[in-house]
Amino acid sequence: MAPRLGTAIVCALLAACGGGSKGGTTTPTGGKGSGSSQSMNDNGGEPVASNGGGDTGGANAGNTGAGNSGANGGGNTTPPPDPPVVFPNQDPDPAQAKSQVDSHLSIAKNALSASPPDADTALREAREALKFDAASVDAAAYVAFAYYHKKLYDTAELVLDDVFKREAAKSNPNVYYVYGLVYDHTSRPDQAVLAFKKAVELNPSFSSALVNLGVHQLQNKQYVEAQQAFEKLVQQFNRNDAITLTSLASAYRGHAADYPPGSNDRNQLIMSAEQAYKRALSANSNYGAAYFNLALLYLDFDPFPSGGGSLDPLTRLNAAKTYLDQYAKTPTFDLKLYDERTKDVTKAIKRATKKAKKTAAAPAAGASGGGNP
Repeated sequence: MAPRLGTAIVCALLAACGGGSKGGTTTPTGGKGSGSSQSMNDNGGEPVASNGGGDTGGANAGNTGAGNSGANGGGNTTPPPDPPVVFPNQDPDPAQAKSQVDSHLSIAKNALSASPPDADTALREAREALKFDAASVDAAAYVAFAYYHKKLYDTAELVLDDVFKREAAKSNPNVYYVYGLVYDHTSRPDQAVLAFKKAVELNPSFSSALVNLGVHQLQNKQYVEAQQAFEKLVQQFNRNDAITLTSLASAYRGHAADYPPGSNDRNQLIMSAEQAYKRALSANSNYGAAYFNLALLYLDFDPFPSGGGSLDPLTRLNAAKTYLDQYAKTPTFDLKLYDERTKDVTKAIKRATKKAKKTAAAPAAGASGGGNP
């Protein structure tokens, strides 16, 4: 029995200290017996002293391989714990990642601003940006923007729909802007207006979105809103290109029709429109839309304010014909539009000429008849 008892005690001691011989677990569990390396060392030494391991286990120490370690003190039975495992940090530095994303998106933006837009470069750079920050909403928006310029409208919308599932996308003006462009080119003007309007609400300085919103407002005859949009573009953002100035002039022209002939508001808007059209032609003398719309301004408004008075009807209509003829010399000339409006001007000139002759003849007839009894 004594050998068995000694063997059993040695085995018990080995079992009690066995966790320490393998270095223990690297993740503390919080329990008293196995919570930390320090707790494990304490529990490993105490049973040897309390059970008299030196007298009982010493007889069989050579047979078990654990030997006299218990007799010489339990402190040496457990090797020191392995150093904690520190895994390398694979996450990129946030500041460095942002810098890389911004760099790639800057190249993408410049590529799409080129004439013609370089959609392939933009798409490549936007994808590179996503490698540094897969959660970048702006990078995803540029991917969609590149697909839009490649005329892959369905693909662009799928990208937008996917990114829009993220909460951050719902407050990103770029996402709404590209949505608006896609809606425009897939015959959904009402949705396009809402998208452009939201983009401008989120970023009041988003001039490209404001331009597109203003164009829709002109098309929808929302002249007051369009006037406000294009005035902001010209006055605050210094957009003095022919397209923006012509759009502003057309907003003035449309708004002028809301007032009765001869009213101060109407006259002021007519003169503002005339001035803006002529500024557009100064910016680009080949911009056909400015010539065409200026001709319509002279054709449609009678009386036409000028120098504190009004233009003579024939002078006004001849000015309309002159600008139509100049429109016919521009690269964007549309023969059908030119023929339709030229017919209108020609008829109006004939009527004005006939009226002028009657007006001139009436005093003469009255003067000759006044001398008869």
